[in-house]
Amino acid sequence: MESIQELVARYGLLGWRRRWWAVLAAWAVCIGGWVGVAALPNQYEASARVYIDADAILTPLLRGISVDSSLTDEIDLLQQMMLSRPNLERIIAKTDLQLDATTRTDTERLVEKLSRSIKVTPQSRNIFTITYRNTDRQLAYDVVQAVLASFIENKAGDNRDEMEKASAFLDSQIDSYEKQLRAAETRRADFRRKYVDLLPGDNGVNRLEQAREDVRSLTGQLEDARVRRALMARELASTPQVLSTEGGGPGDTGGALRAAENRLRQLQQIYTDQYPEVITAKHEVEVLKHAAGASDSSGGEPGDRAAPNPLFEQLKLRVVETDAQINSLQRQVDDAVHERDRLESIARGAPGLEAQYLNLNRDYDVLRKNYDELLSRREGMRISTKAQVSSSNVKMVIIDPPQVPQTPVAPARVLLSIGVMILGLAAGVGVVVAIVTLDTSFHSLVQLRTLGLPVIGGVSLAALPPTMGERLRRAAAFGGAVFALLLVLGGVLLHYTWRT
Repeated sequence: MESIQELVARYGLLGWRRRWWAVLAAWAVCIGGWVGVAALPNQYEASARVYIDADAILTPLLRGISVDSSLTDEIDLLQQMMLSRPNLERIIAKTDLQLDATTRTDTERLVEKLSRSIKVTPQSRNIFTITYRNTDRQLAYDVVQAVLASFIENKAGDNRDEMEKASAFLDSQIDSYEKQLRAAETRRADFRRKYVDLLPGDNGVNRLEQAREDVRSLTGQLEDARVRRALMARELASTPQVLSTEGGGPGDTGGALRAAENRLRQLQQIYTDQYPEVITAKHEVEVLKHAAGASDSSGGEPGDRAAPNPLFEQLKLRVVETDAQINSLQRQVDDAVHERDRLESIARGAPGLEAQYLNLNRDYDVLRKNYDELLSRREGMRISTKAQVSSSNVKMVIIDPPQVPQTPVAPARVLLSIGVMILGLAAGVGVVVAIVTLDTSFHSLVQLRTLGLPVIGGVSLAALPPTMGERLRRAAAFGGAVFALLLVLGGVLLHYTWRT
């Protein structure tokens, strides 16, 4: 296995011996390449700059479809309008391109080629540059001129057929969606009428939830009424039915009043004023105050005397009222429980009711949205059609008329010639490397010993080595050949520079 140093030395020695093959390959590639570059046809570019009020053309078409069209969208649509197939066929008929369109296939090929070759590039929102390249300078000019003329002739944009087709399509879609929308409305109304008790109302709560809440509320009220009734019954049992004024008149009433007031104060320290026992104690105090006042007005005659207890009568009346309230609440609870059970029975018989209703609403909302969108599109199309009919002229100003420079824009022969030179040098090096790689001879004793055979020795020189003068002459000849190649390149570049 050769070392890198030996490999480099081997390739350098053999490459120098085969240097004229490299020179020959480089000259052959360069001469052939320069001839090919010189044979390339010149490409002339014709251009024109125009101002077009793109909004007048595109806004009616895009209204209702997008909120605001970007400049790229406008350019694409404008290019499609300028380079539509009818326009390109008219351009071919107006120029010498028709000489190449002898068959339908040739016409198809030319139309496709023109659609790729004619470029419409923006310089601002409303200023566009139209360019076209061709080997014939006059033909390039004629094509750009024909593009402008064709667009001017059709600048009103005769899209009535397309508008009518689009309008007919929208009408058919609107009719279809209207039928679907009505069917969806009928299904939703029937569903809601069938399950009105279980569907949410305007407040978002269905009747089943309301019935359950009513049962809970009425049950709580009934329990509260029963607690109040028990407290009042206990209070009624501890209240005497009559008041006795034995032994001294109103003094006893005053003692009962003081006792009631003390009891009220004790209850107020424990409970709030809304507690039933506190309310009863307040009434007892008021009744005793009233009784004490009546005793004072009668003069306080001595002797035993019994009078009905007003507090007992009031408590008894309140107990009766509470019983009536309990009966009423019990009836309301029974009705609410019956209604709740009825609605729960209906709900168990219709599983997934809310999901079905949501699906119906979602389908209806989608249909309604699409229907409204189609109506908006149709109205926008009608406005666009009227705008196009009413405006027969589109603002268009030719800023720079079609012009073609005298010098071609392509091919770049200077760069191509330099590239050919680099390719020629690479070809020369490649030829030398290939020759050296294919050379199977031995150039040293080390390479010979790699065969595994005994080597007795080697002859160092088979002939006299070249003298220093001979070596210099050989190097000068090789350098002259390479320098001559560079001189030819310089001449080629100078020729192309003077031509431009």
